[in-house]
Amino acid sequence: MKRVALTGVLLCCTLPATADMPPPDISSYLSPGKNDFGGLSETEWQMFNDAGHTVGFQGGKAQRAHELRNGLLNRDELLNRLYDFRPLISKQGYLPPVIVTAKDIAHVKPEQIRTAHRTYTILLPARFVSNPPTWRAYLLLGLNNQRADAPDISVHPKNSKERAVWQQAVRRGWEEGRQSADRTLESNMNRLTRDYAGMLRYSTLLQQGMIHSPEISETQQTVTGSANDLMLGDKTRRIEKPGGFILDKKSWKPSVRKEQK
Repeated sequence: MKRVALTGVLLCCTLPATADMPPPDISSYLSPGKNDFGGLSETEWQMFNDAGHTVGFQGGKAQRAHELRNGLLNRDELLNRLYDFRPLISKQGYLPPVIVTAKDIAHVKPEQIRTAHRTYTILLPARFVSNPPTWRAYLLLGLNNQRADAPDISVHPKNSKERAVWQQAVRRGWEEGRQSADRTLESNMNRLTRDYAGMLRYSTLLQQGMIHSPEISETQQTVTGSANDLMLGDKTRRIEKPGGFILDKKSWKPSVRKEQK
């Protein structure tokens, strides 16, 4: 059992155990078992197995996605408070860059080894946005709950042998589909946490003088347009130079930490 942590909110996700199983011994190769394909031909078995697995996977993922979406939407108020991007947008209207950090990094080559106590990397540059992003744009991505299309009538099981193969494939695909939805949410959550924390980290580094903000140019024209369009007070802002790290540590400002009593 694996759980996807959602900053105080836990969404339960059933994932398969990953036991390290030993390989088969020699007896399994000396007397290999015969696959009778459930009484069907290999072609028929493959057709019903593949079609059933596909339908089951799509249906299981849609069901689990529906459960996860409802769980997230029921926590809308909490998630809005936890991931509020509005205060992060600058006065010029750009969203700050996403900065990731890592500790105790080592790059090893045959002729050298290079280590660092901490590294900072601008993963995503600053960018203008019309509206601040929300948790929905991150967490609901890929969690579609649409019903799977019915398979072609040619692969509908017509007897007990075909039905047994079909049902087994559907059950296997269904479980894999549910696991896929869980992995999708986990990946979305990791990206949301990374981006939000990375934008907050930019604000901290900016206050400490370790990074400079993007250079923004602004032009304004009283009247622009053509015979079919007319714009008054046309104002254009452009990021001329993205923000970058300041390598002169003498210009850095020490951070002030309050002692906890």
